[in-house]
Amino acid sequence: MEKRGLKKLVAVLVVVSVVLIVAVAAVVWKLTKDAYEVSEPETQRIDPSRATSTPATQLSTKRVYTQEELKSQPWLSLRLSPQVVPVHYNITLFPDFYGDHDSFSGNETIEVNITTPTRHIIFHMASNYMNVTRARVLTSVTGEDLAIHRSFSYPPNEFYVIETKLAVSQPVVVKLEFEGSLTKAIVGLYKSTYINSFTNQTMSMVSTKFEPTYARYAFPCFDEPVMKAMFTITMIHRPEYTALSNMPVQRQEQSFHGLVSTTFETSVKMSTYLVCVVVSEYNYTETRVQGNMTLRVYAAPDKIPQTTYALEVANTTLSYYQDIFQFKFPLPKQDLIAIPNFVAGATEHWGLITFRESAVLFNPEQASLLSQQTVAITITHELAHQWFGNLATMEWWNDLWLNEGFATFLQYVGLEHINADWDLETMFLERETFPVMRRDSELASHPIITSVESPSEVTSVFDLISYDKGSSIIRMLYSVMGHSTFFKGITAYLNRYQYGNAKTDDLWNIMSENSENLDVKYFMDTWTVQQGFPYINISLTPNANGTTTVTARQERFLSNPEDKVNPTESPFGYKWFIHLDYITSTGQKGQEIMNLTDITFVVNISLNDPRHWIKFNTDTSGFYSVLYPVEMWIRLTSYLRNTVPKEWTLSASDRSGLVNDAFIMAASGKVGYDVTLSLFSYMKSEAHDIPWMVLMMSGFNYINSMLDTFQEYQLWKAYVFRTLSPVIRDIGYTENKTEPQTLRNRRVILVNILSGLGHQETLAYVKAVFRAWLDNGTSVPVDFRQVIYQYGMRYGGSDDDWDKIWNKYLTETSPQERDLLLKSLTHVRKPYFIDKILDLALQEKYIKRQDFFGVIQNLAINSAATSLLWKWVQEHYQFLRDRFTLVDRDFGQMVYFVVRNYNTDFQLSEVQRFFTLYPEAGSGERSRKLAIENINRNIYWMKHFRPDIVHWLENEISKS
Repeated sequence: MEKRGLKKLVAVLVVVSVVLIVAVAAVVWKLTKDAYEVSEPETQRIDPSRATSTPATQLSTKRVYTQEELKSQPWLSLRLSPQVVPVHYNITLFPDFYGDHDSFSGNETIEVNITTPTRHIIFHMASNYMNVTRARVLTSVTGEDLAIHRSFSYPPNEFYVIETKLAVSQPVVVKLEFEGSLTKAIVGLYKSTYINSFTNQTMSMVSTKFEPTYARYAFPCFDEPVMKAMFTITMIHRPEYTALSNMPVQRQEQSFHGLVSTTFETSVKMSTYLVCVVVSEYNYTETRVQGNMTLRVYAAPDKIPQTTYALEVANTTLSYYQDIFQFKFPLPKQDLIAIPNFVAGATEHWGLITFRESAVLFNPEQASLLSQQTVAITITHELAHQWFGNLATMEWWNDLWLNEGFATFLQYVGLEHINADWDLETMFLERETFPVMRRDSELASHPIITSVESPSEVTSVFDLISYDKGSSIIRMLYSVMGHSTFFKGITAYLNRYQYGNAKTDDLWNIMSENSENLDVKYFMDTWTVQQGFPYINISLTPNANGTTTVTARQERFLSNPEDKVNPTESPFGYKWFIHLDYITSTGQKGQEIMNLTDITFVVNISLNDPRHWIKFNTDTSGFYSVLYPVEMWIRLTSYLRNTVPKEWTLSASDRSGLVNDAFIMAASGKVGYDVTLSLFSYMKSEAHDIPWMVLMMSGFNYINSMLDTFQEYQLWKAYVFRTLSPVIRDIGYTENKTEPQTLRNRRVILVNILSGLGHQETLAYVKAVFRAWLDNGTSVPVDFRQVIYQYGMRYGGSDDDWDKIWNKYLTETSPQERDLLLKSLTHVRKPYFIDKILDLALQEKYIKRQDFFGVIQNLAINSAATSLLWKWVQEHYQFLRDRFTLVDRDFGQMVYFVVRNYNTDFQLSEVQRFFTLYPEAGSGERSRKLAIENINRNIYWMKHFRPDIVHWLENEISKS
């Protein structure tokens, strides 16, 4: 085409575009024409940020302002003023996501109450994504316009400020018209695309992700949890699309230019982060919960068969939660929807829960037991939020754990009701308690209730401490109070704070009111307002009368022996209120209280008999570790090694706790690796899969990561092979579906451990299955797929194999299978393919944005990729920072995941130099501290513990 013709075409397109924009604006205007019946008064629009060099994307500073400054310029405060309180929003949105469009427009009427006289109405608006084009303030009673003296955005706090004069007890209406761009960051209001495998067409949809602070990206609002209001929402869309929101559809009307407006019923009172809208061409499956509530699972048409399991889980869980909470689900419907590009696993929007596809869709022919559990556990978590978080909400993000800790604990309660065979009690330890103990043993950890003073700190508190530690201490409280008393308190809490907000103290006060002889606040404050957790150092003295004197000393557990804490930094001096329970070899059980002190007590057991033992922290119900005298470690090991497993009186949770304690104590220098690795020898008799998983996560993975580039790695491998080879040969490599699930799980764990270490017999099996799958299409057992794909590609895959798996990834419709295929593509040794997968992830054409950081994390655990990945991150850091911004918590954690296993002084200096080059950390500030702490700990381990473990290994190997 000639340039002249091209210019003519462009001109025509511009005219058409303008006409379309005008038409769309007319639609939005017509649908809510009463919002602007009076002409808008002149307003002064200024941007105070121009007085500084603060760009729209810069984070708020932590500068402390004086009271005079805050009084004259209230927008300087991160928090909204309680002088202006929203009551009801009436919002109309038109997201134009059709074709290559990516904009939205809308208007809203916000009814607000004025609690004290003020000159300012301040609310949130992300000015880098939208702008207010018209603003009015009217009295509610007369409809009279109030003069707006000036209005402006304040980007550092993402505020929009209207300056007017408002009297107390004068309800007013704020009317706004706005327009903006759909975000690229899969938060706020954004567009997703997907392939319909029935038609091979690329489809588009729009959805929202507002938690924690992204509602302001879609409409101006009072975007804080405490600013609850009711919402009436209207969506404008094409008629072939379906609009969804928190509430059922109230009415649907024809609009101009062939568009449709869908208006939803007015919501219950809720926080802005719970608002949700979706416009798509999805289908759904449906059922009724207890006969009176509609439950649906939405997905792309070709994925509807994969929604059956989610519907079953949600139906059972909703009924069960209503029973145990003694509180009826407050909405008339509950939808679950699979979003093709979603930053989190799921988000609990009230009445419309959004999920990543792999967290809600399930095909039993394609997905493993682990995938099934992930789907079930995600659903039970998000449904728990409908009460804990949605109905009763934390007042501010510093108490996020009230939402996330409870939902994480309750997800296992719900899951236990669905499938008790999964041994959720022990699974909880492996998935929640032990991982967060590793994190909480660092100086850079933080208390459960922590200061949140900037937007980046809001996102950063969505971490293991809020979720996993929060749930672990609730589990501890549950074990102390008992089931009926605990849930009696929970029901009282929900009733008192329904549709409102609460602080941690409010919960503790209610729990105390509903329990006898337990000051819950006094007990639990020691676990929520100071960081870290204790280990109990046990001393045992046999007495002549056949009893034993126990001395229990508590101290904060730190993973690095060089780290020190100052007790004055904690309000409790790093002492805790501990229920120290125990079980003995004679079956005796007991409990002692450590009231922020060390204690001494007597147990009726004679330790003069070498067969006798005592194990503390029964069922590992407390959030603490135990350090035994060496002699007691030996006795516990001997008991497990020499007793028939069916006669063990230590539960799987007890055994898992022993394995975890032994390895973290050794890694911190509190007990020798000779003791820990001797305990490992009992594992040959361990039939439960969770202690094996704990062994891999708490013990082997760390030793592997420290030694794998050093000569001594061969010694370590030889020892593990000698110990585990008989175990895998005994149970065999071939899966039998009639076997107990724990045995099948154990087989997968063993093959994973041995393949990772390069065990030739195991790799021969892995390669054979891999080749049969890739060359002949022979199906791989679903529970084995991750191991076969990953290690088959690493040790037996060719260049052509990489291309074959890539093509399978592009066409696969099962989200879980796609995840496994993508993961296998990161477990390669050739630099060419490491660079290739990074480039593909960066493009976002084939690999979704939601999966980018997963690619980074999987490459980070591939020792062949470590150096290349670190170099790549440094070269692309500026680009990635611009794309994801410093507020993105996944971006903030990226460097930590890449360098956390570094263990040399040179590597430490490299990372420190990088942090100096890029000093702005944003949500990654704590992750940077964790990274440096981890490297320092690793360096210490290499210098002090590596020689010991090598010496022990040499002695053991020489015995064979």
